[in-house]
Amino acid sequence: MNSRTIALILIILLTGLMGLSGCSGRMRPEADSAPAVAPELVVKAQPVERREWTIAVPISGNLRSQSIVEAKSEVGGRLMAVYFKEGDLVRRNNLLAEIDPVNYRLAYEQAAAAVRVVEAGHAHAQVMSEHAKREKERADNLLKSGGITEKDHQAASTGIREAESQVALAEAQIAQARAAVSIAEKALKDCRVLAPAEGIVQKRYYDQGSLLVPGSPLYLLVDNTKLELECLLPSYRLSEIRMGQKAVFTTPTWGERRFEGAVSALNPVVESDNRSIRVLSRITNLSGDLRSGMYARGEIVVRREPGALVIPRTALMTEKEESSAGRVFIVAEGKSCRREVQVGSIQQDLVWVKNGLKDGDIVVVEIGPALKDGLAVRVMAKNNPQGS
Repeated sequence: MNSRTIALILIILLTGLMGLSGCSGRMRPEADSAPAVAPELVVKAQPVERREWTIAVPISGNLRSQSIVEAKSEVGGRLMAVYFKEGDLVRRNNLLAEIDPVNYRLAYEQAAAAVRVVEAGHAHAQVMSEHAKREKERADNLLKSGGITEKDHQAASTGIREAESQVALAEAQIAQARAAVSIAEKALKDCRVLAPAEGIVQKRYYDQGSLLVPGSPLYLLVDNTKLELECLLPSYRLSEIRMGQKAVFTTPTWGERRFEGAVSALNPVVESDNRSIRVLSRITNLSGDLRSGMYARGEIVVRREPGALVIPRTALMTEKEESSAGRVFIVAEGKSCRREVQVGSIQQDLVWVKNGLKDGDIVVVEIGPALKDGLAVRVMAKNNPQGS
C-alpha cells in the first residue's frame, strides 16, 4: 500500500468521526431540553345513572306447609284395608283405610237392644203412673164422703209420686241408652278412616293386617298449595317491615326462577339469644312446584325510591361490607378525583348512592392499585378495550 492510499483512508476515517461527533452533539442537547410528560392511566368509567330503586330487606329461610295433618284411627282393631301410598294426592273425606268393624257392630246392636229394654220399662212406668193417678182421684172422692181414712188417702198420694219417679227414672235410662247407641254408632262409623284434610301422603305408618290401638297414626298428609316462608330478621330492621309487603325469593331447586309471597305474620317477641324476630310470609303454590322444607333466599320489598342515583358495585370502596359510607373515583378535567359518598343500599352488582355524587359525574368502575387521587387519566373507549 503506497502513501497516497494510506492518506486517503485516514481522510475518510477522520471525516466519519467528525460526522458522528456532530449528530451526537446536536441530539443530546435536544433530548436533554425536552420537558417531562406525566403518563396517563387508562381507566374504565361510565356516567352515573338515574333509575327507580327498590329498597328491600334480605331474607332466607325454609318453606313449610300451613297444613301438615296426621290422619289417626279413633278406634282400635285389625287394619283390613289401606287405599293410599306415599306420594298420592288425597282429597278431603277420601276413604283412607278400614278397620275390622265386627266387634263395633255387635256393640252397636247391643246398645240398640238396651234402648228397646228401657223404652219398654218406660212404657210400664207410664202405665203405673196413669193407674196411680186414677187411684188418687178415687181416694179424693172417698175421703170427701168419708169412705176412707186419711191414712189411706196419704197412701194413694204416695203411690202417685212413686209412679212419677219411676217414669222419670225410665226416661233417664232411655237417654243413657241412646247415648250408648250414639257412641257405638260413632265407633262403628270410625272404622272407616276418612281424610281430615287435603294433601299429599308424606308417610304411611301401617300396612294391611296391622293391629291398631285407638289413636294410632295412619297417614301424614302435607298440603303444599299453601306454604309459608319462615325466616329470621335482625330486630333493627323491624321498623321497615309491614304486613302485606311483597316477598320475592328463589330456591336452589329452581335456580333463578322467582317466586312471590306476602308478609303474613310478625312474631311479637324478639329472640334473646340472637336479637332476631321471626317473620312469616304466605306463599300461594297452586302449581305445586315448591315443597315444604325447601330452602329459599330473597328479599322483602320495603319501598321504592324513584330517581335514585345508581353506580356499579365495583366502583365503590368500603371498609366493611354493610357500611353505609364509602369512596369512589370520578373523572374530572382529565384527572381522577376521590369522593366520599353515603350509600343507601346495595343490591347484587348495583349501589344506590344517597349523597356525594351528582348527575353527569363519570365514575371509575374498575379500581386498580395504580389509581390515585389527582392522577391524570383517560377513559377507555368502549370499542377499544386495550386503551390503544
